[in-house]
Amino acid sequence: MITHISHRYTDQEALEALLNDGKLLETISSSSSMLVQIFSADTNVVHLRTVSALVSTKLPRAIVVGATTVGEVYEGRLLTNSTVVGITCFESSTISVMAMPCQGADVRQAGAELGTRISQCPGKIAGVILLATPLSIDAGALLQGIESTAGGFPIFGGGAGDYAAMTHSLVFAGDQHYPQGAVAVVLAGDDLHIESSTYLGWRPLSKSMQVTEVDQLLVKTVDGKPAFDVYRHYLNISNDENFFLNALEFPFLLERSGELVARVPIAADSDGALQFIADIQAGERFRIGYGDMDLIVSDALHIHQSMAGFSPQAIFLYTCGCRRFLMQNDVDLETMPFEALAPTFGFYTYGEFFSSNHLRLLNSTMVAIGLREGETTDAGSDRAPAHHAGTAVDGSDPYAHKHTRVVSRLVRFIDAVTAELEASNREITQLSRTDRLTQLVNRIQLDHVLEENLQQALRYAVPFSIILLDLDHFKQVNDVHGHLVGDEVLVSTARILTANTRITDTVGRWGGEEFLIVVPNAGLGDAARLAEKLRSGIEAHDFPAVGKMTASFGVTCFEPEDDVVTMISRADMTLYAAKHAGRNRVEVA
Repeated sequence: MITHISHRYTDQEALEALLNDGKLLETISSSSSMLVQIFSADTNVVHLRTVSALVSTKLPRAIVVGATTVGEVYEGRLLTNSTVVGITCFESSTISVMAMPCQGADVRQAGAELGTRISQCPGKIAGVILLATPLSIDAGALLQGIESTAGGFPIFGGGAGDYAAMTHSLVFAGDQHYPQGAVAVVLAGDDLHIESSTYLGWRPLSKSMQVTEVDQLLVKTVDGKPAFDVYRHYLNISNDENFFLNALEFPFLLERSGELVARVPIAADSDGALQFIADIQAGERFRIGYGDMDLIVSDALHIHQSMAGFSPQAIFLYTCGCRRFLMQNDVDLETMPFEALAPTFGFYTYGEFFSSNHLRLLNSTMVAIGLREGETTDAGSDRAPAHHAGTAVDGSDPYAHKHTRVVSRLVRFIDAVTAELEASNREITQLSRTDRLTQLVNRIQLDHVLEENLQQALRYAVPFSIILLDLDHFKQVNDVHGHLVGDEVLVSTARILTANTRITDTVGRWGGEEFLIVVPNAGLGDAARLAEKLRSGIEAHDFPAVGKMTASFGVTCFEPEDDVVTMISRADMTLYAAKHAGRNRVEVA
């Protein structure tokens, strides 16, 4: 059985009175281990040491850890600018703690060492609480290091925060405080069960964009422009001291392994680069995201119901500061229902840690952890079920709690309009690149493909060739049979060409009855053989209402002094030579 007591610290006398409480002391006397977590808005080390020293003096067997915060979760409710103390007593489980500074060291290596120490802890590990300082270290590298040497059990927790300048976050264990470091609490026991879950609740809002230049945790450019322009252009956010607070609820949303992952910028530099606390890779695509209140509450209800089935005896929450910034007074809608299941305690973070298939650094999410000693019973928790806890808003005031839902409707509207515009843009782009009759690429797109291949050839010596062909005596088809039949001949020719070329080749209509094929990674011999294959294919085909048709081909390949104009000119002259030599033949430059 796990017993948890939460205390809102106001002064030493009140905390000392709690620690001397007879009922608490009776619970402690029958416990195998005890974890005390201190989460505080106050980053003053003297204050934190005063609180932890008092706890350690009164409860010498207790493991004492903590972090600075951007919001505190006390009995399922948000507190601000407070210090909260959570005392968790375990009847049969064991607790081990390890702390590690990461200043001036290889953070990934420090993580690997921490993971090794975690794995060496005695007993059956049920889970690990991880606290770290993402504002001052590369927490992603820390997690990679931990995962390289520890695994097979859930790891969860949060990044320490700072209400003010975002520069003084701390984690601590006992009297050791780390502005750059990590603390791991290993929970072990054959009878200890942990239920871990996370959810986001943010929806994509903007068009898709691509990260084009990255330097570690600094995103320099997006779509080739300074990354900050995204926030200036779409949201009219200034690059000033308030940038983080203004951009907080508009993270980058990336899709990784089929899941949306949020990344929140914490600062912008004078060159327009964005600083993040978690990894983003060059080449990744993203959209600007915004929290959907309805989705958040819906996801929260699902997690509440799942947690109710687990029958927890204590619940720890690690929830992103973005969520309380977005939801304001409604933020308790997703946290209070947990308190109906079990004592609920935690803090608002700068980054959340969560392992499912692998250990991840998350942004903008909530991580909910249920703990229980012993098997669940049919009776479950002796508290009220989650659906009694207030996931629905108060119905007595039809105007209450509506502001975020209004915003959610506007976001949904913008999302729908964006989707419609993107669909229209795709259609326009397709039309601008495609010949309407043959559905091959048109002259404009062929020019683009030629230039791309030319640049590849100039930079990397990648060969390519082009084939220019013209249908023989096509004017007679139009004169004798009419333009509709002539159009059918062109469409049939396009099908023959696409059916007999590679997927990497580009077949396009050059104009009138002329077609151009760009053949990458092919020398003159390969292109000539392809042209002969196409010539015989056209010659063998029976064209409706016309019968047999032939075509003449000019083939050339890239030469070092070439540009697009010289290549086309050479292919055109070679095609003319094929016509002059009797048609229905392939000539090679």
